[in-house]
Amino acid sequence: MKKVLILANQFPPMGGSGVQRTLKFVKYLPEYGIEPIVVTKKYNGRLLDETLLKELPKDLKVYRLKAYETVENNSIFRLPIKFIGTRLTPPDGEYFWYYFNRKEVANIVKSENVDCIYSTSYPYSGHLLGLYLKREFPHIKWIVDFRDEWTNNPYYADNFFKKLKYNRERKQENQVTDQCDFLIANSKFMLDNFIKDTPKLKNHSTFIPNGYDEEDFKGLINQRNGQDKFVITHTGTLYGKRNLTEFLEGLKIAIEGNHVNREDIEIRLVGNVHESVAAEYAEKYNLQGKIKTTGYMNHRDSIQMLYNSDILLLIIGKVKGAENFYSGKIFEYIRADRPVLAIVPEGGAAAEVILETNTGTVADPDNIVGISQAITDYYRQWKNSKIEHNPNWELVENYSRKSQAGQLAKIIKALDNEK
Repeated sequence: MKKVLILANQFPPMGGSGVQRTLKFVKYLPEYGIEPIVVTKKYNGRLLDETLLKELPKDLKVYRLKAYETVENNSIFRLPIKFIGTRLTPPDGEYFWYYFNRKEVANIVKSENVDCIYSTSYPYSGHLLGLYLKREFPHIKWIVDFRDEWTNNPYYADNFFKKLKYNRERKQENQVTDQCDFLIANSKFMLDNFIKDTPKLKNHSTFIPNGYDEEDFKGLINQRNGQDKFVITHTGTLYGKRNLTEFLEGLKIAIEGNHVNREDIEIRLVGNVHESVAAEYAEKYNLQGKIKTTGYMNHRDSIQMLYNSDILLLIIGKVKGAENFYSGKIFEYIRADRPVLAIVPEGGAAAEVILETNTGTVADPDNIVGISQAITDYYRQWKNSKIEHNPNWELVENYSRKSQAGQLAKIIKALDNEK
């Protein structure tokens, strides 16, 4: 088997959406003749989902290196360390994890005699670790995988400190994209941006979207549980301009126009969303008792919540460049056999997935009337006890995690043949 060193700061038992892509690659690569060896950090008390450990190959080697924390630091210097790490250190708070562990990782490369190095972001510091190793071992091929864009990331617009660090991070990003042997982006739109910035990548890059794992759905119950409520579910975090404002403005119009009965509505927020945030929305839009939070749930339980719903809510956010984003949850949404109300830029990556698979309705965030109409249409169908939903399952299956691991395996083998 060919050996690939996986540099993944975020990895089980850490939970959350950030671990899923790497977890599934590691899970399925051995089926394609690739042995993954993982370098990550010791669990640091963040989101915990030990159920994910069951998916890892039994003979998987995982090197868990010391976590030089800036966010979870509990010393008397916690606040200044957190501020420096997350606000001032480019590119992110995991820079120290990369910097102080880099020589140990180099020793791992020597001892394991790996054929390829793969780094994934976020955090972008993982790519700096890959860059260091590439310079130490120029004969070993290096693949960089961007789950999200870096300095072109539209959510930088929400962050004052990111703007301050822009020039430094731009330089770091250019070094990574210039010296890597192959680049993988999460969407075609994202890939086009990378090639525009670094034209030499054109023949050494591709995009592999996120996806869904069919095994995650086995044993779950495909049945709603809202009884007499019209259940709308959103999974994942809400932050910055990725919020419920446009959806709730559309719902407000539908309610005030007597197209939707407020008492029929139940909005479920599944994931790391604080109750106070839900309470603020409820008060502002007169939806007290209608918005419910579950807190963080393990991965399978969160998928079960999709099955328990009538429709699923997908939000990207009103930011420049948002058309380049899928949002990782979209692929489990389209597999979950429930209509998706996608409040996303028309013509963008997420809209393209929804429309080509015929798994929902797309409404641009700027079109509040259109959002209201979409909510009304689904509500009327629910009242008539039949929500229309006819996915193109053949196209949905293109987004399976197993086949995507196969694509990565082909890239690793092709690079090895170039040596």
